[in-house]
Amino acid sequence: MVDALQEAARALRPGGILIDARPDSRTLAKVEHAARVVGTVLTQAHECRDDRAADQAVTTAKRERLFRRVRAGRFWYRVPFTDRVALDAYLRDHLRFQHRVCWGPSARRRRAEWRADPLVLVRAVRFEVLERR
Repeated sequence: MVDALQEAARALRPGGILIDARPDSRTLAKVEHAARVVGTVLTQAHECRDDRAADQAVTTAKRERLFRRVRAGRFWYRVPFTDRVALDAYLRDHLRFQHRVCWGPSARRRRAEWRADPLVLVRAVRFEVLERR
């Protein structure tokens, strides 16, 4: 990835902007029912390793003075599901997440009641705005 960042720096004019945005594996995805967090979803271990390598590549590019940070942060986006079956199918096919929800204590007792209720997966995305030096 360092090579890709070097190529991006070569293609950008001085002062040009590069936006690095990717899923945030440092933050658990949350499952909401009726606007309450009822569970979490973990990121697969190999995806966490890839994310750490990407973080290191960006750090290396900044250390080599290819870019400087202008701004960084996190935003959340919501992925709605019509019911628990749809959420389970999404997680089964998703390469980034583990394939099951870690339900919270209150949810374990009530999740059978929610089979037909809508659920929302709330995911974090980290971003960093970088300026070419």
